[in-house]
Amino acid sequence: MEFIISHLIFWPFIIGGICRIIPEKTKFVREFLSFITTLFLFIFSIKFFGIEKNWYPEPFFFSDTLSSFIFIGISLFGLLIVIYSIAFMKGKDFQNRYYSYILWTISASTGTVFSNHLILLSAFWGFLGITLYLLVNIGGEKAAYGAKKTFIIVGGSDSFLILGIALLWILTGSLYMDQISVSMTTRASYAAFLSLVIASLAKAGAMPFHTWIPEISESAPTSVMAFLPASLDKLLGIYLLARICLNLFQFHYGLWLLLRFIGAITIVAAVMMAIIQHNMKKLLSYHAVSQVGYMVLGIATGNPIGIAGGLFHMLNNAIYKCCLFLGAGAVEEKTKTTELEQLGGLGKFMPFTFSCFLIASLSISGVPPFNGFFSKWMVYQGLFEGAKDGSVLWTIWIIAAMIGSALTLASFLKIIHSVFLGHSKEYQGKIKEVSFWMVLPSIVLAVFCIVFGIGYKIPTNLFLKPVVSGISQFNVFLLIPSLSVIIIGLIFGFLGYIIFSSLKFKKATSFVGGEKVIPEMEMSGTEFYRTIEDIFPRIYKGAKNKIFDIYDIGKSIIFYFGNAFSSLHNGVLLTYISWILFGVMILLFLFIRI
Repeated sequence: MEFIISHLIFWPFIIGGICRIIPEKTKFVREFLSFITTLFLFIFSIKFFGIEKNWYPEPFFFSDTLSSFIFIGISLFGLLIVIYSIAFMKGKDFQNRYYSYILWTISASTGTVFSNHLILLSAFWGFLGITLYLLVNIGGEKAAYGAKKTFIIVGGSDSFLILGIALLWILTGSLYMDQISVSMTTRASYAAFLSLVIASLAKAGAMPFHTWIPEISESAPTSVMAFLPASLDKLLGIYLLARICLNLFQFHYGLWLLLRFIGAITIVAAVMMAIIQHNMKKLLSYHAVSQVGYMVLGIATGNPIGIAGGLFHMLNNAIYKCCLFLGAGAVEEKTKTTELEQLGGLGKFMPFTFSCFLIASLSISGVPPFNGFFSKWMVYQGLFEGAKDGSVLWTIWIIAAMIGSALTLASFLKIIHSVFLGHSKEYQGKIKEVSFWMVLPSIVLAVFCIVFGIGYKIPTNLFLKPVVSGISQFNVFLLIPSLSVIIIGLIFGFLGYIIFSSLKFKKATSFVGGEKVIPEMEMSGTEFYRTIEDIFPRIYKGAKNKIFDIYDIGKSIIFYFGNAFSSLHNGVLLTYISWILFGVMILLFLFIRI
């Protein structure tokens, strides 16, 4: 077992190193090596699925259904991103670095999900922070600030991971995950739990550790956004959270309540920020944050159907969110912009990109029969089951989840109208569909959105039931009213289109108040949503000024104390001697107390 897993980690890392030293002028070699490597990993992940652990006593690596399930996701998204990058990265100067960093990320991600030893897991986890920084920094000078911010937030959370591991070792005397099950009875156990949760939430991008994702959205390459914040980091962050809640710690009502609160806040606050954005990639980045809330909320329900819903939503979100970012990359490739006010009417020029983006938009909005609906419904069902204890708080979690779904649909109506519908804009050059290599991954992911929706039992039976025992039967009859309304609406819409398209109408120039509408008077797809900022002006103003940004808050506190202590370094010898004596007194006091 360990021999097999070590090869899955070793070879992508070595081939990534080879890609790094290949001469830049060499064509197709790095692409071929990356494609073959990720293709092999994906094929092997399918065959590897279901192989259980315990082949060796106290193994450094182990495999169970959850880790094998995440490995399939890692290899699948790695393969699709490499295929997409063949065309997307063509002609770029940094292809050697790009492909090597992608393969190193896949290698470290594989090591993370199969690590049984916590020190080994922390090593792979920390290396992922480095590759994340390097991939973001490929965006050039404009990405430098975002890369630094990402490295500090994610790297800072890694220190909490190490602290949590140290506390677990003190509490249990073991560093093997399959031997740890901590009862939440002491302060040290609370500290260990919170430390590990911080590391998982920062990687997944939940609030308040989310601000690195919107920061890098406009400057990092779109393929990097599709690969890391949209898919891979979600899989790894929620994987660690699931391990924490299902394996490492026993259920504790108060701490699970804290997780529900974080999930609910993440859903609503992030989608409220998404709905006012005017950049396509930044809007998608806030939705990448918002969807984490459903995963955290599902796992924090503490009941089987809710936990399964959170894990299922982790997979579904990675699928449709990756598809959405790939669609944004295709739009940017052809129009050289992702500003919504500069886009419009692309649906007829890019039909495949539009169709895939539309399917993914319906999926993320929770519209049946797509996959996002079923995972959200499982989370709702978990919340309803939790509401049986009579607590009023369960109502708050349910309302937050429903508000998030409604506002998600509203914001994607905005982006669909602004980018693919509406009036066509004047673009530089002729707009046409992107190449086969760029559209193929989007088509594959859109098909998954449909298959994992209509055939939702496939992933639940294969991946979720072995992980979470006691999942209650999904009540499909509850879908009949909503599906009926959708089907009736589609039928009436289709009939209306046929009837009105066959009629002949006199065309007249648009006018308002008797005056012809000039381009300056036309309302873009983003104008309607500007009024939302007026509803909560202080909150949005504060968000723009980054008063909720944990990075800027921490930086301000450090600079404040740093300047205060700097003022004490006045060059006077007596001052330095006084501080030395004061420090010695503190150390003596602590030594005596210990």
